[in-house]
Amino acid sequence: MSTDTQAPPQALRPGPEMTINHAGSCHDRLAQAMEAAPGDLHLDLAEVTDFDSAGVQLLLALRRSLRERGDALVIDAASAAVRDALVVFGLLDLLPPRASGAAAATPV
Repeated sequence: MSTDTQAPPQALRPGPEMTINHAGSCHDRLAQAMEAAPGDLHLDLAEVTDFDSAGVQLLLALRRSLRERGDALVIDAASAAVRDALVVFGLLDLLPPRASGAAAATPV
């Protein structure tokens, strides 16, 4: 009998700000992370303190790119700022965070 015990994927932490002022650098880091690791991309957004429509656009673009290759964007944790923005934009069902607390993550 074989038992498959795979460790859960490491979640990426984009940083404390996902705003228009940081959209370019955040996009580049997330795109590199997506290209470097095939499969679903896990994000830990629990420590994101500033999140605006540019952050929403980054998540939607990332989700679209991942879906085009058959993978998914998984938000493992989200701060109140991220959750509030997703509610305001009506995207909580499309980009549902799994939890509101921080998990083990790798900074991006």
